[in-house]
Amino acid sequence: MIRPKRLARLGVTALVIGLGIANLYWSVAGWTLSDASAYWDAANRLRDGAELYPVVANVEGSDVYRYAPWFAWAAIPFTFLPIQLAGAAWSLILIGASVVAVVPMARRRAWLQVGFFFPILIGISAVGNAQALMVAWLVWGAERRSGPLWIALAASLKAVPILFALVYIGRRQWGRLAMTLVFTALLVAPALLYDLTGYVTTSGDAGALIEVPIAYAIVVGLISLGAIWLARSRYGWLAAAAAVAVATPRLFVYDATYLLVGMPSRSVGDPEAEAED
Repeated sequence: MIRPKRLARLGVTALVIGLGIANLYWSVAGWTLSDASAYWDAANRLRDGAELYPVVANVEGSDVYRYAPWFAWAAIPFTFLPIQLAGAAWSLILIGASVVAVVPMARRRAWLQVGFFFPILIGISAVGNAQALMVAWLVWGAERRSGPLWIALAASLKAVPILFALVYIGRRQWGRLAMTLVFTALLVAPALLYDLTGYVTTSGDAGALIEVPIAYAIVVGLISLGAIWLARSRYGWLAAAAAVAVATPRLFVYDATYLLVGMPSRSVGDPEAEAED
């Protein structure tokens, strides 16, 4: 007779595998790179001397550019390629980033977690969103000496990853905290060179808890305090990742992939990990 615990585990495993296969199938079948149009169009506007943040009629549009200028600058070389070749190159980068992001879990043979997160990363890569690339560099860089730079790069794109710096507060690593804030400011400040009157700040139909400001402040505040309290434990990055996911103004399924940053191949107390710091 199969024990209830084993039966539940088999059920969860089957569900994750089934959903993962379905997600991968629909991602490949509908590989549109629609979100990448925001980066492509922004880069083209820079080349043409137009506004980086123009007034838009539809704030829900995939072509709305909400990120720091450096990312549009980095996309300019792609605009010199045929659009099909540029799309193929960007797709390969995102697929590679999706693989890299789950390598630490694969090394630990955490296949159920890989089966859950990898299809989500591929799914968001199918629309060309930079999430997989951002998560990959956070997974591999957050705990390293260069961590402040990687967190700042992510924060300059989607703002809320700045909450990963809560770990530095909890560990009293004031130098790292300061570097994170300085790097973020340097990456975001060039936006002031452009007309920001058209910059989209509304969350639109995808707005989540932020639509209830008081509840948003309380929940994000409590999770942030928890991340600070747990910062010196093996769960510090995971708690900070939870704060990032909950604080995201526009909530999507792929925001769960921030939790990958809290699932490193080595824990905080690992001597090898500490040696890198």
